[in-house]
Amino acid sequence: MAVKTGRGFAAIEYPTGMNQNGDPSQAWIKVKPDGRIDVFAGTSDIGNGSKTIQSQIVAETIGVPYEWITYDNSNTDSSPVCTGTFASRATFVAGKAVEKAAENVRQKILEIAGKELEIDPSDLEIIDGEVIAKGAPQKKISVPDVAAAATWGYGELITGTGAQLKPYATIVEPETGKVDLPPHSAISYASCAAEVEVDDETGTVTVTRLWQCYDVGKAINPTLVEGQIEGGAVQGLGLGILENCYPYYPSVEHRGGQFGAYLVPGMVDLPQIDTLIIENPSSDGPYGAKGIGEMANNAQPPAIATAVFDAVGVWVTELPITPERVLRALQEKAAGGGAPKRDGKTVIFDSNLSVNTVGTGIAFGAAA
Repeated sequence: MAVKTGRGFAAIEYPTGMNQNGDPSQAWIKVKPDGRIDVFAGTSDIGNGSKTIQSQIVAETIGVPYEWITYDNSNTDSSPVCTGTFASRATFVAGKAVEKAAENVRQKILEIAGKELEIDPSDLEIIDGEVIAKGAPQKKISVPDVAAAATWGYGELITGTGAQLKPYATIVEPETGKVDLPPHSAISYASCAAEVEVDDETGTVTVTRLWQCYDVGKAINPTLVEGQIEGGAVQGLGLGILENCYPYYPSVEHRGGQFGAYLVPGMVDLPQIDTLIIENPSSDGPYGAKGIGEMANNAQPPAIATAVFDAVGVWVTELPITPERVLRALQEKAAGGGAPKRDGKTVIFDSNLSVNTVGTGIAFGAAA
């Protein structure tokens, strides 16, 4: 009897956005007379940082400090339409809508500034809240002064609207169901390597380290992206070794009668987590960004499963990988059962280990 170490990894892909009713999002932006900017959008921030990200997109697109932005998604009556915070679309789809609105605002600021400076708008640029003549930085006017001129001098309200809509497929092949446009808008990729310790006497699996690599298109806010990836890693850890999800189809009898009966990772369970962010820009996303939200907890379970195989030579093909399931697999192996079977075929990896994803798991390294 011994504690054995194993390593394994998994690779996944995940779609961003969808084609539900065209998957629309809209935004409206106005510039107040003091140059501060109000953004109205319908995206619900559920802790994913969408308000921060979309405010950053607006500030970057217009060319003003982030602190000048006020983001209002307080109610659906005063905000434009957003299909919802799901399908990892809050940055990719809704962020594109605010980017388009901000581009319209930027152009109107340049038009008013051009009148004030008597310079063609195409020869102007906005940098850190100031409209500056290209090649002649001494000729400039601040965005607050432009906003004041629009209000008091020209009787104009500087506003901009933007909308992002996923086009419908226009060609469908009846025989195959193939369409000319996919239901998603971009594909993100990720991989996770896991290191585990498995006690072959008790069946206990301890995840000691997770290495994670995520293609996020463009990390608009690297700190928020890394936080989502690490938060997802903890959720994936729970899915991998602890969490029996309700309902237990088709029976709900053994789900536990109290909240405390549902096991989730605690501080003592957390492994060392190393995260690598790759930027492979999407042509359709704002500044190249892709969705990152839901896929963050997909790669860990199959990586853990392959690491367990590397450690003790058995495949556990049902989540979570509990001590009971590990011991049962070890007993079957000792009895000569070999690798688990499904429909007469040997199961090397079950992609169902990773929820809502297409995954591949590979064990590597020698068991210690």
